[in-house]
Amino acid sequence: MTTHKTSRTKLDSMTEEIRQLVRNELVDVSKSPHFVASKRYPSFLHYVVEKALEGKSDELKERTIGVEVFGRKGNYDTNNDPSVRVVAGEVRKRLALYYSESTVEHTVQISLPAGSYIPEFFKMTSSEVAASTTPEELASHSVIQTAEPDFTPSPLRGRFMFRWKPVAVLALLILVAAWYAVLRRVGHPNSVDRFWQPIRVSSAPVLVCSGAVFLSDGEHSNITEADQQVDYPYVSIMDANVLVSLADLFAKNHTEYAVQPISSTTLANFRERPVVLIGAYDNKWTLLLLKDQRFRFAPKPAREIDDGMNPSVFWARYNSQPYKNQDDYAVVARFHDKLTNSLVVVIAGIGKNGTEAAAQFVTSSRYLDMLDGRAKDWSSKNLEIVLKTTVVDGKTGAPSIVAIQIW
Repeated sequence: MTTHKTSRTKLDSMTEEIRQLVRNELVDVSKSPHFVASKRYPSFLHYVVEKALEGKSDELKERTIGVEVFGRKGNYDTNNDPSVRVVAGEVRKRLALYYSESTVEHTVQISLPAGSYIPEFFKMTSSEVAASTTPEELASHSVIQTAEPDFTPSPLRGRFMFRWKPVAVLALLILVAAWYAVLRRVGHPNSVDRFWQPIRVSSAPVLVCSGAVFLSDGEHSNITEADQQVDYPYVSIMDANVLVSLADLFAKNHTEYAVQPISSTTLANFRERPVVLIGAYDNKWTLLLLKDQRFRFAPKPAREIDDGMNPSVFWARYNSQPYKNQDDYAVVARFHDKLTNSLVVVIAGIGKNGTEAAAQFVTSSRYLDMLDGRAKDWSSKNLEIVLKTTVVDGKTGAPSIVAIQIW
């Protein structure tokens, strides 16, 4: 029995034949229900695809697209006008839906990677492969008999020998595994220990600084970032959960720490002591101390993570779905800050789900172990990591790494 298997191969080099195939596919995509009723989405897609086919991908920048596709002025404020980012997110989603719902074979496929305006093209290849045996086919075969033992055990041997042996072997394996785990922890600290080691060796207590807000007065009450004028600021439940996780981790490792809200913290408090910053858009120090790093949060009112080395790359929550189902992004960073002469750890998401995912990442070997497969000798270096978490009905999924900078 055979079945069809489709594989994707990224097209990195362009021939005239491939360009024509991509253009034909672009026409079919534009005629689909996902695009035909809109002007903005096909216009955006046609523009970025043609630029890529012409070898001009370096021109695919947010401002350029805003001017040439949507008629914005050359000096328009991209922070106040996120139309290009919103349309890109919608096109990305509609392309995914188009191909997932399609019932026909496509010679090529068009994709728009997350956080980028540069499209990618894939060649689709279909082949026949042997299918796995089904339960019905398995049932139709003869029963496979196991070989009989080459000896006949005595009644005593059969009653006791075959009962205690598996238990003894299992107990021995458990003891060996436990002893190996002890030796491994003593000789090879796990990834969580290695991440927090530079913090623990400090002679000064760690300052944990969480975001703080307050409910402003006025005709329309609003939650606002707290400053030094606010006597009783609030900390969100999500930030409180992060604080609890860190407190538990520090207690286990006998690390001294102090917790202080953003509203009562000055830059002088950061000098020559380790600092942990929780949250982004409710924590001004996160925005300030990350602004010279590669991965940083865009200034308000934008809510996104920008790549300082690749201006066309960014990560943001898109409004094409309800907020409770929007994927979130976060930055985990650990670096020596020259301004304060201190070691800074950042645990911050665009939204609350991103912050929660970042906290899970830095407190669990299950997630931090992923760094070992992506980078060498990261334990003693400065590092920045962009994380993504899937959000379903408001619940935070497991964090995954989407970008790394180590220096």
